[in-house]
Amino acid sequence: MSENLDLVRSICEEWRRGDFSAAERADNVDLVRAGYEWFNCEKEPPPTWHPDGEFINAREDPDHAVYRGIAAIRKQHQGWFDAYPDLHVEPLEVRASGDLVFVWTRFAGHGADSGAAMEMELAHVVTIEGGKTRRIQEYFDRAEALKAVGLEE
Repeated sequence: MSENLDLVRSICEEWRRGDFSAAERADNVDLVRAGYEWFNCEKEPPPTWHPDGEFINAREDPDHAVYRGIAAIRKQHQGWFDAYPDLHVEPLEVRASGDLVFVWTRFAGHGADSGAAMEMELAHVVTIEGGKTRRIQEYFDRAEALKAVGLEE
């Protein structure tokens, strides 16, 4: 997962204790990686979202919408776990450009009713503000997501 796996895991442990000072010593890449680690372990958004943060799923998604606020984000994410109880989201590549972080992810799990395997890769563009997640926007197109962050292949 990360070259700094021990740091990522220690950040999650600090969050569990209510200590959010990791933003003072970790870079945005490690904070974002810790967010995915938290999501996979706790099955909910990490506690470092801004209360009025936004999750925007890909415009190609049939349920495309903007989810504002942690309650709406939590409800949206719960829909994933209802459909795929063993869902795991792995950050395969994480690159930062200032407060914007490109994440190429692999979603994998099995359907709740059918047991059918599901695996797909897509991009998240994460906006970090003051050490917290302000926004995650999802992209099916890798190049478009990289461009949104100001990066290239």
